[in-house]
Amino acid sequence: MRPTTVFITFLSLFQLSAGQQRHHHVHRHRANRAFIPTSNKITITDSTRSTATEVPEVVVYVDQYNHPVRTATETVVYVPVSVATHKTPAPSTSTVVVPPVSSKAAPVPLPVPPAPPQPVSASSQHSSSSIPISSTKPQPTSSTPSTPSASPTSVSDNSALHGVTYSPYKGSGGCKTADEVDADFALIAKDYGVIRLYGVDCDQVASAYAAAKKHGNKLFLGIFDINSVDEAVSTMIAGVNHDWSMVDTISVGNELINNGGATVSQSLDALSRARSALRAAGYQGPVVVVDTFVAMLAHPELCDQSDYCAVNVHPFFDPNTGADQAGSFVTSTVSNIRSKISDPDKRVVVTETGWPWQGESNGAAVPGMDQQSTALSSIRSAYSDNASDVILFTAFNDMWKKAESGTFMAEQFWGMGGRYSPSDQ
Repeated sequence: MRPTTVFITFLSLFQLSAGQQRHHHVHRHRANRAFIPTSNKITITDSTRSTATEVPEVVVYVDQYNHPVRTATETVVYVPVSVATHKTPAPSTSTVVVPPVSSKAAPVPLPVPPAPPQPVSASSQHSSSSIPISSTKPQPTSSTPSTPSASPTSVSDNSALHGVTYSPYKGSGGCKTADEVDADFALIAKDYGVIRLYGVDCDQVASAYAAAKKHGNKLFLGIFDINSVDEAVSTMIAGVNHDWSMVDTISVGNELINNGGATVSQSLDALSRARSALRAAGYQGPVVVVDTFVAMLAHPELCDQSDYCAVNVHPFFDPNTGADQAGSFVTSTVSNIRSKISDPDKRVVVTETGWPWQGESNGAAVPGMDQQSTALSSIRSAYSDNASDVILFTAFNDMWKKAESGTFMAEQFWGMGGRYSPSDQ
């Protein structure tokens, strides 16, 4: 059942969960995809108000049968009747008339989708008696997408840039085509050096290889299923056409220890098998196990046996860390890992870190556009001298993922600057 984008705000709502136990972001495989509609700034014509007012509201998403799907905090703009009567609503908003007294209103037909607005941060919750309705999604507030240069950028020129994670899945289902992957790379290639993938399905290795070669990036490839190492290596060989010069690193699994998907011995065995198969195929670069910092601290042998230590560090999942502390959280975590591994001078790469721009708060960790910008600035500043040792999460919003309370309903909304892939617009 596909949920519609109907938003309902109630007269009173309990405060959304805060201070929950620590959770960790999970990059799930496409089998767990689910299309989730995106949010919008909404304008409401309200005869009880004398001036235009913009406030955050706690809203409830419902499906076409009025069954609750999820809650979220959105920005609602209340406009007096006189203003709404004499002024045309801005194209970035949807307008709904609110009765002057009733605490509930009957649903009205969905409006024609207006031009997408820019996403806004939600910092608080408010009570209301309206039933705003919308069917659009926000656009990023980041700068205008870059246009690829006529000739490919030198990979070496990009080596001092941060990396970024990327997924080849459409929000509405299915895999992105090679042209759609190329269109995505055209938007991000100039700003990032290494593009991290997680698996080999959807012909993503071949599509990403062509795009990376065109736009001047390197690839961080991934073996998602450690039970199919040989098959994955064969797919990689074909995808890069034996051109390993385009490959920076190859990972084996992602957060499997943390999530209970494999034991330490199983992960290390897969690492050994993958390294042997890749060496035989001519690849001489790093092969690593990727897991959360919690798993690495508990099992430093994962770092010791990898060619460098590859760890996912998400400050947002620490309820005591605010956005402005994200960079120091990452660097202190890396220092803790160095104290556990056998060679404290070994390279440590943060293979995922970022901040969501929408979702529920986790104590001091509050999602929002402003908060995401603050967190990313903090992380970039912390890695200003070694940018290639951090991979930011993520290039675009992952609308193929499912909303889950365990990840604070933020799973789809980690795209930097609130950016959507062109294939999801």
